[in-house]
Amino acid sequence: MDDKKGNQVSGDSKKGAKQWQEDSFGFCVSKNRRVIILAVFDGHGGYNGYVASNTARDTLKAHYTKQLEECEKWDLSRWEKDLHELFSKIHQQIREQFLAQNGQGGKSFSRSKDANGIVRNPSGDPVHGGTTASVVVAIRNDDGTYTVVGANTGDSTAMLIQDDSSFEYLSEDHGPDNLQEYKRVQQLDEKEYPEKLIFVYDKAKCYKKYECPKVFLPNGTKDSKYVQNPWGHGLHPTNVRYEPAVYAVTPQSITKDATCIAMTRALGDFYAGQFGLSSIPSITVRKTKKGSKFMVAVASDGVWDCWKYEDFAKYVCALGFEKGHSVKQAVDTALGESVSRAITNFGSSHYDDACLVMCSLT
Repeated sequence: MDDKKGNQVSGDSKKGAKQWQEDSFGFCVSKNRRVIILAVFDGHGGYNGYVASNTARDTLKAHYTKQLEECEKWDLSRWEKDLHELFSKIHQQIREQFLAQNGQGGKSFSRSKDANGIVRNPSGDPVHGGTTASVVVAIRNDDGTYTVVGANTGDSTAMLIQDDSSFEYLSEDHGPDNLQEYKRVQQLDEKEYPEKLIFVYDKAKCYKKYECPKVFLPNGTKDSKYVQNPWGHGLHPTNVRYEPAVYAVTPQSITKDATCIAMTRALGDFYAGQFGLSSIPSITVRKTKKGSKFMVAVASDGVWDCWKYEDFAKYVCALGFEKGHSVKQAVDTALGESVSRAITNFGSSHYDDACLVMCSLT
């Protein structure tokens, strides 16, 4: 699946119907091609999302460009430690960039950081916005197999796809319908987090989001009536997999600066952190089989909302392993197909930014 120049990795993004392109991507390949790093960042919050995702991309590139040769020698524990450090660094860099913004449209202002690290405008209002982050590191072992490490916050899914179209996830979906995320927030210290995010379905004509039906009952199970008949109870799908739209929202007691976000972990979003939003990544480790061919695909939800995961795996396998497309051709074709599907499913005025980066492991 390599092109004639031997390239193993490629990526691209397409702007959707929003004002700002809030998706970005990056990749690095070490000198001896023993390490391939690829990443997708899906910003949210308009211009602040654009700033956050681009800051994340630039921080990742700066972080690894200086140590691409050295990192070929790292073991798994060193990689896990470094990825945690990288996410922390990106989180802090986004804060610095939010503080450095001095206005839009000719308006000038000066932002500040309060005692809790929340960036605020001169009015005192918090600056909302941040980005998902999904970083995948493919490490070639001496026997030709790969150890593949995924680190992520948010819902930019990463997949390891074998040439028979079977696949494994390289990311954890940090959405408000994730039971482990619900438990994580519920178990936060009451003194440090007196008010916590609540996980709700997005119900039609329910304008106060904290009044929407809760995803989980107090015992951690889901309400059967919304599971069995979601559309009959006013819910709506958020993608072609017919998954109900869900949000993490602040409770009714928060009467000013309410938060409503479609994920439970992200980088940035400093205001939401006091309610349980986390910037700490999940780490996933997979290993490839000797003699098999694999691809890694990382994308924003502008891509994933248009596919069933198994269909996407079959589609890119056909491109790369059956038709012999290069990685760049596969990215261009899959991204173009995703945008076409997005416009068909969501409309030309509402489709999302889309970003896809892929690599071949052969």
